[in-house]
Amino acid sequence: MPASHVCITRDGRRFEKPSSLLYYQDGPPTSVDIQSWRLRLIGQVPRPLELSYPQLLDLPPVTESRRAVCICNWSVRHEYTGVRLAHVLEMAGLDRPRADALMLLQTSIGTPEKGQYQSTVPLQTALQRNAMICYAIDGAPLSLERGYPARFIDFGLYLYKCVKGLSSLEVTPEYRLSYWEERAGWPLDGTIRPKRYWFCDLKERRYVEKEGEIDEF
Repeated sequence: MPASHVCITRDGRRFEKPSSLLYYQDGPPTSVDIQSWRLRLIGQVPRPLELSYPQLLDLPPVTESRRAVCICNWSVRHEYTGVRLAHVLEMAGLDRPRADALMLLQTSIGTPEKGQYQSTVPLQTALQRNAMICYAIDGAPLSLERGYPARFIDFGLYLYKCVKGLSSLEVTPEYRLSYWEERAGWPLDGTIRPKRYWFCDLKERRYVEKEGEIDEF
């Protein structure tokens, strides 16, 4: 098991959560130059986008209480704030019917030592599950470990499919395992499976009977 650290919810409750550093295969960068950072939406879109951090924050925000799940079998619920993936795709001129036949390749900022982390997800299911580009958790900007300045999250997938420290989102027809996913032996699909998970915020184990996003508790 990875090491744990203490988290505090917005209502003051404390709980321990395994560190995600072990599962962030490229390692978090030690710093990010937010002035030069850009989130690029590229590939098979009519109007490629390049968003600065202030421009990302200026887009219509959504805040939702949703549950994330790690491949190492823990889960926690937080309030996530960000921008709908659907909204960013609309800005790039990609309509929903065409998007449903394509994939989204996420690429991280990365580090000089280990390069960039990538993961590909189907756009169709990401849009169905209201995936977002997240930049704050529980009202605070993401830390470097959690994916500052922005992280893609599809809540129906294990977190290894949701890249931290985004540098680009590429719309592509190709659906493949990335280097780090293949090295770790993780499946391409990454859908959350029915099984027993440790719910850090609830401090108990529960069995989940359905596939996909856990939204019943």
